[in-house]
Amino acid sequence: MELALLTQSEFDAHIANKTLRLAFIGMSNVGKSYRSKMLCNESGFDWYQVDKEILKSLGFSSMEEESKWLGLPHSVTYQERERAYLDAEAKHTKLDFLTSGKNLVFDTTGSVPYLQSPTTTWLKEHCLVVHLDAGEQSIALMIKRFFEQPKPVIWNGLYERRQGETEKEALERCYPVLLADRLKKYRAMAHVNIKAEDLYDKSGDETLRIIRSHLTV
Repeated sequence: MELALLTQSEFDAHIANKTLRLAFIGMSNVGKSYRSKMLCNESGFDWYQVDKEILKSLGFSSMEEESKWLGLPHSVTYQERERAYLDAEAKHTKLDFLTSGKNLVFDTTGSVPYLQSPTTTWLKEHCLVVHLDAGEQSIALMIKRFFEQPKPVIWNGLYERRQGETEKEALERCYPVLLADRLKKYRAMAHVNIKAEDLYDKSGDETLRIIRSHLTV
């Protein structure tokens, strides 16, 4: 069932019947987990954390361990491990169970738009995909934070070191390209795009009301 055509009354019915499936997508640290936590704690949603399931699947106990394993894109083992990560992400994003008896929120990873189409299509057919849009104005701050403390991310082929470049110079050139590409893909993938700042510090029920306001009457 394609959920792009959900109306406000259908949204209300799904909530009442405990059949609503939300999937939050967007940049890392944009608020996906916080919003999911609010829906879980205040609105009775089940909270499915894709990051947590990937950690368990790969045998890690912390994000720090996983990040150290993945490494930066110029690492010899990076491409092989990036593929293993994306395979685990696909496995734990396309679920066989959706009948928990509760409304459900998927807390996806920042790399969700780089999954293959069978998985992203499944997500769009089974969930209302809500993009927490950080906006172009946030990219400069994300770049600043990244270079203050570089951390492993999924590059999806967008890192390329040119002849004569240092690894740092290549990262400085490619990281803004990666962020712009992700932002474009999130917007295309989502049923609903909402400014992340509009949901800042909102309760679970307020979050649902804002999402509802973006649907057709």
